[in-house]
Amino acid sequence: MLSPITLKFLEAVKINNNTERMHRNRDLYLQERKRFTELVEHLIIDMQTIDPNLNWIQTKDCIYRFNKDLRFSPDKSHPYKLHFGAFLCSWWRKSSLPWYYIHIQPGNNSMIWWWSRCPSRDEVNRIRLHIWKNRDERKEITKNQTFKKYYWEIERKDSVKAERRLTGKIWKELLQKAGENLARKVVNNPDMIEILRYVAWVVSHGISDEEVLSEKWYNEVISWFKRMKKFNDFLLRWF
Repeated sequence: MLSPITLKFLEAVKINNNTERMHRNRDLYLQERKRFTELVEHLIIDMQTIDPNLNWIQTKDCIYRFNKDLRFSPDKSHPYKLHFGAFLCSWWRKSSLPWYYIHIQPGNNSMIWWWSRCPSRDEVNRIRLHIWKNRDERKEITKNQTFKKYYWEIERKDSVKAERRLTGKIWKELLQKAGENLARKVVNNPDMIEILRYVAWVVSHGISDEEVLSEKWYNEVISWFKRMKKFNDFLLRWF
C-alpha cells in the first residue's frame, strides 16, 4: 500500500513547504496521492463489510485536500499540509455525527481516530445523559483491557468547571424529563461530574512509521477500526 517514499515525500514538504518546490515535484506528489487514494479505496470496501453506514461513501469525497485553506490565515508561508488524511463517514464531514479518520504523517505521528466532531451544546448535554443512563454498558466497552491497550479515549475541556454545567437550562430540562430520582443521583454522583467535563468524544490509536511500512499494517488498521465500532454503535444510538 504505502511505501517509504510516501513518508520521505511528506518529510520533504515539512523541510521545504512552498509552492515552487511543490510545482517542481508535482509528479511525485501525484504518485504519492494516488498511492494514498488506493489505500483509502481498499479501506472503504473493507469497512463497508464492518459498518453498513459506510455503504454510500465515495473515495473522492473522503480524502482531504493537501493544500491548506489560507484565506483567513495571517501566515501564508506554509501552504501545504504535512500529512495525508481521509475520513470515512456517510454524512457531511462537518457533522457532529461520528466518523472514522486515518492520518498518515512521518515522525511517528500517524494515527487512526473515531471522532464525534464538535457537537453543539444541546447535543453534548444529550450525549452526556445517554452515557449516564447507559454507563454500565459504556464501562464494559471502554474499560475493557483490550480497548485500553490500543486506544486513548475521550477528549475533554478542562478549562470549564463541570459543576457549572449542572445549572444549564438544557441540562435541567433533560434531567426533568429523565425523572427526579435520576436527577438526584446525577447531582450527588462524582462519576456524573466527570462525564459533564466531556465536550467531544474521541477514540484514537497512534501508529509508528515502522508500523505504517510493515506488511501487516493494513490488516491491523481494519482490526483497529473494527474494535472502535462497538463504541461507535454505543454513541450512535443517541443520534
